[in-house]
Amino acid sequence: MNEIELDNWFFNLPAAWQSEITHISINEDTATTTDYARFDLAVADWWDSHTYEEKLAIYEREENN
Repeated sequence: MNEIELDNWFFNLPAAWQSEITHISINEDTATTTDYARFDLAVADWWDSHTYEEKLAIYEREENN
């Protein structure tokens, strides 16, 4: 799996799953559009701070649970 495929996998996960992986929280019951935008930016920054190898390890861990 190349890095673009890993990015697509991660960014297409539900917010709850992204939150579980990153430990960046969002309350989906009360979140506003602004809250989701902030969450998306924080999650993207978190993901982009990882190397290809780290992303691949996260993918393998999550898909094998």
